[in-house]
Amino acid sequence: MSEQIQIASTSELVPPAPAPLAPAPPVLQPDAGYLGYDRALLRPMSLATKLRALLKYLWVRLKGGPMTVNMEVTYLCNATCDFCDYWKVKRSGKLGDYDYVAALRKLNPLSVTLTGGEPTINKQLPEAVRRIKESLGFVYIGMVTHGSLLTEEKAMALWDAGLDHISISLNYIGREHDEERGIEGLYEHISTLVPRLTARGINVVFNTVIMRENLDHVVPIAHLARTMGAKVSYSCYSDFKNGNETHLVDPAHAERLESVIEDLIYQKSRLGNIVSSSWYLRRVPAYFQDSLPRSCTAAGKWLVQLTPDGDIKPCAELPVQSGYANFKKVSRKIDCNRCWYSCRGETESSLKIGRLLEGLERVWKAGV
Repeated sequence: MSEQIQIASTSELVPPAPAPLAPAPPVLQPDAGYLGYDRALLRPMSLATKLRALLKYLWVRLKGGPMTVNMEVTYLCNATCDFCDYWKVKRSGKLGDYDYVAALRKLNPLSVTLTGGEPTINKQLPEAVRRIKESLGFVYIGMVTHGSLLTEEKAMALWDAGLDHISISLNYIGREHDEERGIEGLYEHISTLVPRLTARGINVVFNTVIMRENLDHVVPIAHLARTMGAKVSYSCYSDFKNGNETHLVDPAHAERLESVIEDLIYQKSRLGNIVSSSWYLRRVPAYFQDSLPRSCTAAGKWLVQLTPDGDIKPCAELPVQSGYANFKKVSRKIDCNRCWYSCRGETESSLKIGRLLEGLERVWKAGV
């Protein structure tokens, strides 16, 4: 029987009153010193671990997926974003409601991403990370959080348990980020915390969603992340969650978007901390122009969503397909182009030979 996972009380979901916001840190331009920045998104690995990672990848490819499991560890969230309704959910959902280790053993993916809701609401995440690492052989574990409840101590507990990276949402530099998330002082908290985490060797990745209102922040966030010792991964806004079309990049901003994407691809080789593939980024304008093929090759096969109830969805936005015990991979492509999230696009890109070679290079360069 799996143990109960404790959920933080409502009072713990509200961060302490913040001090007045300091000015946003300066955004530095790249220089020659940046060119040698570590491009790996991996812990140091022994040769044996590198070989296990390669064999696991090949085995997952041969069995036909899933490559990635997005594992929701709670429905609760203390942010109030207008593009997501999780914060309106009153039911928590917790890992103790089903045998999550058995579920992941059945799926046996290459990587697991802990998400929610807001995953850090779950008090026993370190134990969950430890159990997953011990049960799946080689597995890469990440976590996506807005960061308001994250502390240096909590991050170290997760890192020591085996978490491979912490992804912190950041769509704006400055107070606009607080306003988007409905959490006063959030940007200051993130900008103070992240340098402390990276100084202790924790892999931190900013998760930045490209949308109409933040086009002027997209490239500066990459520079800012570099000054903090962090990396950045880009995704695309979608109205699939709750029908809010407000933030979609409209035709009037298409030219600006093209310029931003060209700059990001150029900055990849200069900054060394942009982990999004060029293959993914080049398809961002087509997504917002609604010209991507209506054919998702990732959802339900290479990528699946595991809910706090132990159910399987092809992706975060599609209906429940089955319980984990009865999971069967979809046998054909899903007729959908409603999103170009990084979890979809980068999963598809991982099936391309160029991205495979890039991944193998990262693994090989990971220090011993």
